[in-house]
Amino acid sequence: MPYVRQTSHIDRVRDLIAGRIVNPGADTARLASSYRRSLDDYRLDPASTTGPRILTGAELRAIQQSEENFLRSTGQCLPRLHAMVRETGYCVILANARGVTIDYMVDTDQRKDFKKAGLYPGSCWSEEEEGTCGIASVLLDQEAITVHKTDHFRAAFTGLTCSAAPIFSPHGDLIGVLDASALNSPDARDSQRLVKQLVRQGATLIEDGFFLKSYGHCCILLAHRNRHFVEVQPEMLLAIDEHGDIVAANRCARDVIGGLDTLPRPVAEVLEVRAERLFDARTGHSLLSLRLAGGSTWLHARVRAPLRQASARARVKNAAPVTQDALACTPPELAERTRIVNAMNAAKWRPLQAAAMLGVSRATLYRRLKQLHIVPPHRQ
Repeated sequence: MPYVRQTSHIDRVRDLIAGRIVNPGADTARLASSYRRSLDDYRLDPASTTGPRILTGAELRAIQQSEENFLRSTGQCLPRLHAMVRETGYCVILANARGVTIDYMVDTDQRKDFKKAGLYPGSCWSEEEEGTCGIASVLLDQEAITVHKTDHFRAAFTGLTCSAAPIFSPHGDLIGVLDASALNSPDARDSQRLVKQLVRQGATLIEDGFFLKSYGHCCILLAHRNRHFVEVQPEMLLAIDEHGDIVAANRCARDVIGGLDTLPRPVAEVLEVRAERLFDARTGHSLLSLRLAGGSTWLHARVRAPLRQASARARVKNAAPVTQDALACTPPELAERTRIVNAMNAAKWRPLQAAAMLGVSRATLYRRLKQLHIVPPHRQ
């Protein structure tokens, strides 16, 4: 894989950190912060030309088994995205929340070249190991990005272009990253705008697939602001339990519909409709026109009946399970566990926001989650 001379790349890294880059891009601040962490915190060498760490087959299989529900939720999203970008030499990567590649799509005749570049199942793309790259940036900032060629921290990857987008659980917790990468591409960063948008759309589809799988025990309201798109591509998803409460909403629904910051909530407080009407409608195929409570905005929707019976675990709303290990905690630890769970629920299981509420760093929060055996709802 071609890459720039190490000395030139080191100079560029230093110039970007110092703000000496001419015509900096929109993501320059994110890149500079990542460069600083890579140099100062992780002591990585920008001149390194070695590829990423790749897990053994046994290690990868163990991780894939733990991510089985997530992988099943992707459906045909990876093949469809790859079909859109394959002719321009891209592979498509799905990474978990730790930056490990757990699935990918690539043309057979390009497999060896991509593997040589480290774009292969089991490759590890955390910032601690590889510095600035697409997947690592999304894991930390939870926003889509294109890391184009010399934007990469390590010289080994300066021939790559990577467009990546986050994938969130229904509770807002980052669960993975979707990435499209190419070994060769035009030098102009603007050439990657379309690919980045396609990756964003693919990540949203995977999110919605995970949402539907996670709430198969609920009645699902599939809605759109345009009635003609309800059947083909609903943009908003609401999960409604047997009590008529909205227990989850996808990102688009939370952005469009007010009152979904705190769930569960009775459906009648959000939409001008009784839950009974939705339950009756789920056996039919007609579209419903629903007005938002207290407003003039209308949504058009159809209702999907529950695919399975709710388990006892699913009926426990917004609660982290109390395991045998948790029961062995001391009273102060149990009190701290309750405080952390309440903060995580209030932050919709977004670690960064919850850490701010608790007044601790994100690293400390992750450590206490592990020590107190607190399991996010989407991994139950």
